[in-house]
Amino acid sequence: MTRRLFFVLLLSALAAALVAPAAQAAPKRVVALEWDALENLRALGVKPVGGADLRGYRTYVSVGLPGGVTDVGTRQEPSIERIAKLRPDLIIVPGYRAGRNLKSLRKIAKVVETNPYPSGGHFSAMVRDFREIAKAVGKPKGGEAVLRSMSSKFSDLRRRLSRANRDGARVTIATPGGTASSPALRLFTSNSAAAEIVRRLGLRNGWSGSSARYGFTTTGVEALRQVQSGWLAFVYPKAFASQIKRFTSQNAYKRLKMVRGKRVRKLRGNTWLFGGPLSARVFAERLTAAMT
Repeated sequence: MTRRLFFVLLLSALAAALVAPAAQAAPKRVVALEWDALENLRALGVKPVGGADLRGYRTYVSVGLPGGVTDVGTRQEPSIERIAKLRPDLIIVPGYRAGRNLKSLRKIAKVVETNPYPSGGHFSAMVRDFREIAKAVGKPKGGEAVLRSMSSKFSDLRRRLSRANRDGARVTIATPGGTASSPALRLFTSNSAAAEIVRRLGLRNGWSGSSARYGFTTTGVEALRQVQSGWLAFVYPKAFASQIKRFTSQNAYKRLKMVRGKRVRKLRGNTWLFGGPLSARVFAERLTAAMT
């Protein structure tokens, strides 16, 4: 290579470097408008500047939030004004709730839309959304580490359940539903993330109701007769204590085989079944502990 050609190539490379766009910096000020997104940011080591319904999050989700996060209103109707005042460079919102706010949010900052309740399985959607958020905040490798840790924990817990002779046990996952005057249960269907976690633990989802958009069927005590030969894992939020008491005081409930056989297990009220990898681990750990 001649000296002249060398300098021509060097100058071309320098020119290309000068005109090439700079690598986009990872967002520093993130607002999350759903609890799973808040949790996922915490899993990735990102402190959000704002989030929706923080009081509810701290009540129903076990993954803690740091101080200094600003509440921007409800998840259903967040305050566009509060969000704008935070000067975010990224906003995470579930697509099914974005609605008429989407144009306004995009005027404020870049928007990532998640899709937690597709027509298919919710667990795979949870993983997909988590990876998208990890990429958006510049932490794809950290995100994969979190997912590997979750899978490893499932394997450990599955072995623990196997040693306790719980392989293949049928377990129905329930949370309170209905109203105070007409208490009911939400039983989780096969497309829910909870049902997939149950399967990965070597157990079987007891409730065979049709797949539902949000992953559960709201029903009365009579439905439990269909699953009474198995186990019932009941999430007990304190806010629903009176409603749960009314439900479980019914004679129809007390006569169930799973009740008489002492195969009903209570899980703490902040066992969140609609979250990300960290909530999935918490649910798996608490369910395993309850059944062993």
